[in-house]
Amino acid sequence: MAEIAQRRSIGLSATGGWIGHLLDSEKVFGYVLVAPAIAYIVLLVGYPVAIALWFTVSNSTVAHPISDFTGLRNLQAVLDDDIFRRALANTFIFTLASQALQMVLGTILAFILLRPFRGRPFARALIMLPFTIPVAIGAMAWTWMLNPTYSVINWMGVHAGLFTEGPNWLGEEYPAMISIILVNVWRNLPFTAIVLTAGISSVPQELIEAASLDGANWWVKWRKVMTPIIAPILYIALLFSLVFTFTDMTVVWLMTRGNPVGATHVIASYAFQTGVVAGALGRGATMSLFLFPVLLVGALVILRNLKARTLD
Repeated sequence: MAEIAQRRSIGLSATGGWIGHLLDSEKVFGYVLVAPAIAYIVLLVGYPVAIALWFTVSNSTVAHPISDFTGLRNLQAVLDDDIFRRALANTFIFTLASQALQMVLGTILAFILLRPFRGRPFARALIMLPFTIPVAIGAMAWTWMLNPTYSVINWMGVHAGLFTEGPNWLGEEYPAMISIILVNVWRNLPFTAIVLTAGISSVPQELIEAASLDGANWWVKWRKVMTPIIAPILYIALLFSLVFTFTDMTVVWLMTRGNPVGATHVIASYAFQTGVVAGALGRGATMSLFLFPVLLVGALVILRNLKARTLD
């Protein structure tokens, strides 16, 4: 027994020595360190993506997730779907309009918050409320305010003389689209304003004062002095905001569920309705995959511009 135990001890020490010698290599040790992250990505990202890719080429449903191979039939059905084409256009309108408004209003709000005034800490805390409260509560409040019967906005508009009878904000095509865009801007504006406030605060005051002495107005200082300095912050914030908005369906689903008659659907909400609510997993997954190439191209363009500015 003692001899067997001694042999095992020698074998274990030899194995341990071999592992230790292997880990002495920086290359191998680096792979060992990143292995948990790679496993995390493969298990929690790669596997769902692989399942979604299989759904796109099969007639999978909620009742029968493992089904037959159908090739590109789901893609053909999705491209022939009028509501999907409308949802695709709405996704770009929703995202680009939201981002444009957020950048303009966020810049104005950031400059206001940087000015000293009484109650500025309270104002900053108040501005963060839309971003911190649950989106369901905010959507419920806005749905009530936009209700055609009890609308506070319509009541104020009528008494202010802006219109004789308020529109049905969530029941008509164009007012509904405008409503969800404005609610999404209201929800995400604090994020943009805080990021821009932090970025502008990092600009050396000496540069701004020198530009003022040279006679530069506000627009010239913003475009020629501040923007080049805070460009990396702007690009990263824009990238995250674009991805979140392009893939978001929360406001649309909670307020309109794509109505009236599918006029306010975005790709995410229509894919959810088709794949999960209606149970057609194949078509829902096919719709969702349309988001990937657009986001990939957008992210590459933004990161390439960021890299070019960094090298300059």
